Amino acid sequence: MMEKRRDMNRTPAHKRPSIHTHVARRRVPAAAVLAVAVVLALAGFAAARYVMQQQQDGLATATDFYFTSDYLKESGENATYFIDPGTESFAVELRNYADDLRTTSGDISYKVETTYATATDAGAGKLVRSAQSTAKVTVTPNSEVQEFAVTATSTSPYAQTLTATFIRAKGNHYTVEDASGNTAAVLTMTCADSGGPITLDLPSGVIPDATDGRVSENTFKPVDSGVYSLVLLKADASLDLTGSGNFADTIDLNKSPAA
Repeated sequence: MMEKRRDMNRTPAHKRPSIHTHVARRRVPAAAVLAVAVVLALAGFAAARYVMQQQQDGLATATDFYFTSDYLKESGENATYFIDPGTESFAVELRNYADDLRTTSGDISYKVETTYATATDAGAGKLVRSAQSTAKVTVTPNSEVQEFAVTATSTSPYAQTLTATFIRAKGNHYTVEDASGNTAAVLTMTCADSGGPITLDLPSGVIPDATDGRVSENTFKPVDSGVYSLVLLKADASLDLTGSGNFADTIDLNKSPAA
């Protein structure tokens, strides 16, 4: 009797839910979700790579432009230089390169404007492509003016403004440490301005250290305001260059040194 009751409580085999049926039903949606996730991931990677490539291409295009100068700098740098009070005119150089490895591949058109001064090519000019190109602009300050400004603006392919203010004053300082019998002297320059090129007017037989990359054809090129030292080599060891003085943009060691 007990056996029959147990048999009556059992569900027939063909009506029992199959665990395999549920597993199979779950596998189809899971596989589909996985496939969609893979497709989205690949699409996202491709899109990211495309965006990155576009950004790199944009940067490569933008950085292939160099409009520089020996004196003029971007407006935010507030470039200021001293020039000798007796200077009637001087040259400002415009360039289409930043250094030997970075040169603008296209032509650069520019214009030059001055305040309380005149410039030889105020108006329009062009720096030619494919090679290091320079343009020298001769600036003549108005008479009796103590301070004046020069601004150069590129008009194509991009707009960039370079500017500087010039003051007629000997606001920089130098000292020379030397003694008779020395084969070399040390010139120390304190640049209170923005560090424009310094012309070195040296006695015969005295040359700057040729291994110093800041010197070119007796012109010392500081990068900014600050204190700089330069070794001067002497062919005549008996020559004593000891002295000091103020300067604007030229150091003349042919004159009697100041104590």
